[in-house]
Amino acid sequence: MVSPSPSRSWGTASHSASSSPRINEDEARVPFLALPSSPTPPQPDASSRWESAREIGQEFWAQGKGMILVLMSQFFGSSMNIMTQVLEIEGNHGQGFNPFQILFARMSVTVVASYLYMWYANVPHPFGTRPVFGLLVLRAAGGFCGVYGLYYSVQYLALSEATVLTFLAPILSCYACSFFIPNEVFTRKQQLAGLVSLAGVVLIARPFSSTSAGLETPPPATEAPEPGDQPGNADEYHHILAIIMGLVGVMGASCAYTTIRMIGQRAHPLVSVTYFSTFTTMVSALAMLLIPSVSVELPSTPLEWSLLAGLGVCGFLLQFLLTAGLSYVPPPRQSSRRRTLYGSDEGDQDEDKSNQPTSSGSRATSMLYTQMVFALIYDRAIWGTTLSGLSWLGSVLILSSALYVAMAHTTGNAGE
Repeated sequence: MVSPSPSRSWGTASHSASSSPRINEDEARVPFLALPSSPTPPQPDASSRWESAREIGQEFWAQGKGMILVLMSQFFGSSMNIMTQVLEIEGNHGQGFNPFQILFARMSVTVVASYLYMWYANVPHPFGTRPVFGLLVLRAAGGFCGVYGLYYSVQYLALSEATVLTFLAPILSCYACSFFIPNEVFTRKQQLAGLVSLAGVVLIARPFSSTSAGLETPPPATEAPEPGDQPGNADEYHHILAIIMGLVGVMGASCAYTTIRMIGQRAHPLVSVTYFSTFTTMVSALAMLLIPSVSVELPSTPLEWSLLAGLGVCGFLLQFLLTAGLSYVPPPRQSSRRRTLYGSDEGDQDEDKSNQPTSSGSRATSMLYTQMVFALIYDRAIWGTTLSGLSWLGSVLILSSALYVAMAHTTGNAGE
């Protein structure tokens, strides 16, 4: 039997004896009841900060994509409205174009662009499916009533005044969606924000001072507004008639917004746009053929041709972005996953919130209020009207309410 080497055993023993006092000394420095010290978190470098910012940006886009698309659509919508107003007041050698003529020109361009894009993108079911056919037809009819009511009212009202009336549609649409769409809520905070927006609408209802440059004294009540007059120079009869037609447009637009939300992802956004533009083109063509006072008129100047072309492009972008924004359903929010002291993951303890109520559609619809800001800018730039302090105050109220509704965190409690 070979005995262990004395030197090796002695070295092992001496190593144990020498290391043991060091362990005891380290333990002696720590108080008996002290908590274990948490490790120092690593300092984030530039790459990790960039990755975190990219994730935050992606999450913001995923949650706010619908609102951003609706906001962009309102810019093109206001651009389309001011082009329409110029054509209806100063077009056709100062005689003005009829709303049906402008609708036919605009929607025919939208129809062609929609079908070409669906063919190019190979959109599935370009004519829709049977379950949503009725909703698509209802969306088209409501959209026609909405756009005709607006186009008629801008003949006799300032663009900002006509836009004021359209702000009743989002509130009606949000309220209707809370009844017809599961898990869609219209909270008390959103109702309060809507009332604040309406207060801003009231302030902007008469945004121009009586000494506005370029705003002439309205004609007597017995005279009809002359073609080529500035918008707003209408007698009492035409003013009231324009308001009534604007309210008809509000009902139609509310119907269109609600059906778009009900269709959701069951149809491509361009399918809805195609139904609406085709329906409007057919009705406008029939009106020009059957109504004697509405004839087929062609633009006579390069400016009128440019306005009609721009109107068609802006109308297509308006409908596409608006439909995509209202029908967009954001994914569930990513829960923040934070490490605790003992290494557990708090994100694992979060409950599944995918089935909780959401107000994403109401927030996206509320972005329609931002159209007022664009309308005020166009009124100032095109017609040279002077904005009053009340109009600016109303714009701030509308924008603040829209941004609050858009950014407010939804808890899912409809009664809050």
